[in-house]
Amino acid sequence: LLVTGVVLRRGLVFVRCLVLANVYFLAELGGILVSGYLWLRHSGWRRSPSEAYLAANFQLQARWARVIFAGARWSFGLRVQVEGTDQVPPGPVIILGRHASPLDNLVPAVFAAARHRLRLRWVINRWLLRDPCLDIVGNRLPNVFVETGSQEPRGQSARVHALASGLRADEGVLIFPEGALFSPGRLARARAKQAESGAPLPVYRHVLPPRGGAVLAALAALPGADVVVCAHRGLDAAADYRSLLSGGLVGREVLIDFRRIARADVPALPEDQLRWLSGVWAELDAWIDAGAEAPQAE
Repeated sequence: LLVTGVVLRRGLVFVRCLVLANVYFLAELGGILVSGYLWLRHSGWRRSPSEAYLAANFQLQARWARVIFAGARWSFGLRVQVEGTDQVPPGPVIILGRHASPLDNLVPAVFAAARHRLRLRWVINRWLLRDPCLDIVGNRLPNVFVETGSQEPRGQSARVHALASGLRADEGVLIFPEGALFSPGRLARARAKQAESGAPLPVYRHVLPPRGGAVLAALAALPGADVVVCAHRGLDAAADYRSLLSGGLVGREVLIDFRRIARADVPALPEDQLRWLSGVWAELDAWIDAGAEAPQAE
């Protein structure tokens, strides 16, 4: 009976993953078709795209994210609790997101952009351009695709500065300061590098040390903008495809928390901003640790 239960559970987890995969491919197909329609309707081949064309693509990006996140929520029976969404508007705002799962890329788009009609400009990894919809729509919109470990960090910071400059009250810039998906191996390498440098930084357990380049560039470009931290816990169970297949996400309670930091509480000097960012991430790490042992629903 025990063996049968384990096999059955694994089989059901595989079915859940298959359902999510189908939702993802349908979202991709729908996104590609709609993006083609928008290109034709709004004369997307023109050098200077119209405001209506940009607005339609922003909306498509948000809806695409909502469909995939809803598919994950339904197929895995997630119990999602969201707090602090009223802290997101108004813009311009700088949103800093934790990065522990492929699904958390969608969280700001679903609960900040779609819910509050906030136009988010993304600073995300170039690797995600392998996704057809992100490649098509993401390159139509004012986003910056960066390369982890780039040999030209100043050039990437300059691109982020240009991206964040002149945001309106209905816009924001989204940055994942960790620069890569969290994993124990990456954390161990970051700790070793930290020990070599002798830098007195906090010891993190659930997050990677934040990288300051993009964050400092955005703060410099938007001297009056507040900062919103997008914290979450529970999605760690979907850190990669192997963990998805293990069933750790099934019935998981996911808590998403948006916390706004007034610009007056952000230091003015870059070196002080780096220490401030490390402190913010230390608080995030402690918050995650406080709920790390939350039991999985049966």
